[in-house]
Amino acid sequence: MSKSYLKQLLTYINRVYYIGEKINTLKDKRTKSPVKISTITFCVLFGFMLQIRSFNRLQHWFEKNKLRKVLPKRTKMPRIDAVRRCLNDFDLDGLKSINKHIIKTTIKNKVFRNGTIDGIKVAAIDGVELFDSIKKSCKSCLTRVDKNGTTHYFHRSVICAMIGSDPHTVLGQEMLDQKKDGSNKDEGEITGGKRLIRRLYKEYHHFADIIVADALYCKSTWIKEVLSIGMDAVVRVKERRLNIVKDALALFKCREADKYWTVKKNINAYRNIKAWDDDNFQMSDSDIEVRFIKFIEEIHTGDKIEFKEGWIITTDKFVSVKTLWTIMHKRWDIENNVFHQLKTEWHLDHCFFHSPTGVETVLMFMIIAFNLMQLYFFRCIRKFRKKNMLQIDVVEDIKDERFTIEDNWDNPLFIKV
Repeated sequence: MSKSYLKQLLTYINRVYYIGEKINTLKDKRTKSPVKISTITFCVLFGFMLQIRSFNRLQHWFEKNKLRKVLPKRTKMPRIDAVRRCLNDFDLDGLKSINKHIIKTTIKNKVFRNGTIDGIKVAAIDGVELFDSIKKSCKSCLTRVDKNGTTHYFHRSVICAMIGSDPHTVLGQEMLDQKKDGSNKDEGEITGGKRLIRRLYKEYHHFADIIVADALYCKSTWIKEVLSIGMDAVVRVKERRLNIVKDALALFKCREADKYWTVKKNINAYRNIKAWDDDNFQMSDSDIEVRFIKFIEEIHTGDKIEFKEGWIITTDKFVSVKTLWTIMHKRWDIENNVFHQLKTEWHLDHCFFHSPTGVETVLMFMIIAFNLMQLYFFRCIRKFRKKNMLQIDVVEDIKDERFTIEDNWDNPLFIKV
């Protein structure tokens, strides 16, 4: 093997993000355990970085000594039951602090210095369901009843991530709470989303120029929240019955499009786009005035022609309609490059561990692992995207290197300076 991705990865995350130092700051809530919390933390984090499918797989790695060469000599290997007990009462605040440090370092290192879309830093926010069960539940589970009267127990989180250009780092997440205080409903996604962006602003200040969201967030309360932290909102609109939609469509019906352009994918695939743009539309029950843009796309794929219409509202008065069209489409990055990746490759939809603290702990481990790998792929490996390299291939190479790496090599995460 010409290049050791394993050595490069562990050296990179330790030298740039001080992961070795950070995992040693985590507090151990267990009593008289022969296995250090730093060992358990590394094993779980490294397992998620290598995309383990379940804790049964991690147990197999322990039993077959598949992590022996990346741990210090004479380290006592944990058992999977010890890992589960540790995660059940883990130092969750310390874990969140590690992700906070990673994001602050990316900001300090000017990872998105030139913006993510046409010079603008854009973050997307959306909710994701982690897993669903009709048998297992905990006191923090959300619930819903299907048409057959069966109760489903699940956990849901609101996630904010950078979109538009690599790496697609996850800034943070907020778990939705179950019904309380006599309410008949579990906490809504917008409530969790508002709490999340307030916390992110407190931690990172101006983390984005624009926050984009889907049609669920087309509410004046959400727009006000985004404006209150000094950022602009871009929100997809779908509900034709809204007064703002009726007013805008009636106005646009009386005139030609304000902008025309073509986006070419290749010689046989292109889009002709028309845009209608106007300002000073008022949100219902609010004095907030927003800009409304209507797009009609004529999509040519070979001999096929398809028409699509889309609407957005935004508080930004100056960004061009072309850039707003790009932002509207790039909102799907949080679905395709974050949620889809986390579910298909990092197995987000698998219930690794079901307890009130355990679910969020596993999610935070997964987010930290995902962020570190994305930063490694796109900040450490030269021209990763241009070379059309596949993330899964690099991960497989790292898995193989666990056995071929020389015995006298020391993992930099465990070297005390």
